[in-house]
Amino acid sequence: MSEGIELRFWAAVHSIESGDEERLATFYVLNTSLNLNNWRVTDKALEDALPGLMGKSLNCIPGYRVNHAHKPLQVGRWVRVEKPDGYALATAEITDDVAWERLNGGEWGPVSVVIRAFKVTCSVCGGDITSAPDEHVVGGEGHEVIEGFRFERVDFVSRPAYPQSDLLNLGHMASGGAPGVLLVASVVPFEETVKAPEGRTWDVDEAEARVRSWAGGPDKEEVDWSRYRRAFAWYDREDQEVFGSYKLQHHDVVDGMLSVVWSGVSAAMQVLLGARGGVDVPEGDRRGIYSHLARHYRQFDREVPEYHTSRSNVDGPQGAQGGDPDPEGKREKKGMEEKLAELEQELEAVKGEKQELESRLQAIEDERHAERVATAVDARVKAGLVKEAERQAETDRLTTLDDGALALLGEDAVKVAESMAKAQPAGPKAKYTAEDRDTFEAAVEDARERLFGHRRAE
Repeated sequence: MSEGIELRFWAAVHSIESGDEERLATFYVLNTSLNLNNWRVTDKALEDALPGLMGKSLNCIPGYRVNHAHKPLQVGRWVRVEKPDGYALATAEITDDVAWERLNGGEWGPVSVVIRAFKVTCSVCGGDITSAPDEHVVGGEGHEVIEGFRFERVDFVSRPAYPQSDLLNLGHMASGGAPGVLLVASVVPFEETVKAPEGRTWDVDEAEARVRSWAGGPDKEEVDWSRYRRAFAWYDREDQEVFGSYKLQHHDVVDGMLSVVWSGVSAAMQVLLGARGGVDVPEGDRRGIYSHLARHYRQFDREVPEYHTSRSNVDGPQGAQGGDPDPEGKREKKGMEEKLAELEQELEAVKGEKQELESRLQAIEDERHAERVATAVDARVKAGLVKEAERQAETDRLTTLDDGALALLGEDAVKVAESMAKAQPAGPKAKYTAEDRDTFEAAVEDARERLFGHRRAE
């Protein structure tokens, strides 16, 4: 079997299961859609590869930093996988206390998953392009279709690339037992759908009727439930084929397309935070629902309201639950605290972007250094300074040298090879003579003096 092609994609935490015993975090790993790197995996390839993730480690950079590292720190291991509706979820047991704290505190979440592809085809012609992209992919007409792969590693990173990724809920698993009630209730993964005109009025009953028809209804038996749920923020996975299992709708069908409606998003958020009596969903799912709706707020360039679980703290006329208003001094202090929190969030975002760029630059530099090492080793093998059987050992040795030393080694190896070529007499009687040996050794000593400033002692 060939070595395969290493590919990477980013995802993020899907849910967290907390408790006094085992600590689990479930991640939205990937789906079968085309990603921003212009490749996708087939449904069968995903189904075949997913069990191979079991038992592998979840990592971070030593020092509890994020993004990829050559020698990562293991903070968890994968204990469960599943593939509902064309996307993959994987659950890891978090074995590290610091990692668990950062997950629960919202500081960590996104992960980068590395896969190794063994069969790649062109989406246009279906040709095998495992070894290299064809003209369709290079020219932008097509994309790479991954038909066979395995999972290599998973590391925490600074931010996700898959739009569906986000924190969804909290729970736990009993000690020594199989995973408990995992994702019985579920937040609908975020999807950046088309925006309806912002002035569009919101009538949830009329919108639900249109979505029901769009999903194949109105008859329950004809509804495509995976299509229907895209209009909502939450559904009960144990009772998926009941209309009442879907809550917090914020999408409508506009001109035949599923569209997110700003007034629907705002109404759903207010209900989640306690307006009109609130919504009956598991407590552990509320943070995930909030994250889903918050991303729609940002989609409309609106300020996201502060998350809370107390129904008495809802802002605005819809969320008013009675009680005395805050004094002027308290309101001013609260405003300053909120502004400070926003600035701190912006600072953390900048730090995350800086770390990400530094990691990318380091990866590029590592690749360039590896190329320089390979070039120097090739030159030394061709010059006869290193035997072919010793190539790997020479590679390991030269890896520790800087680029300047590698360049000198390569140049000198080329000169040795040229000197040897000139010393070889033409014709069938050419042999290795004492004169040839003297020429070779002289070239080696020239290289020694150039690199180390001295020649070998006589």
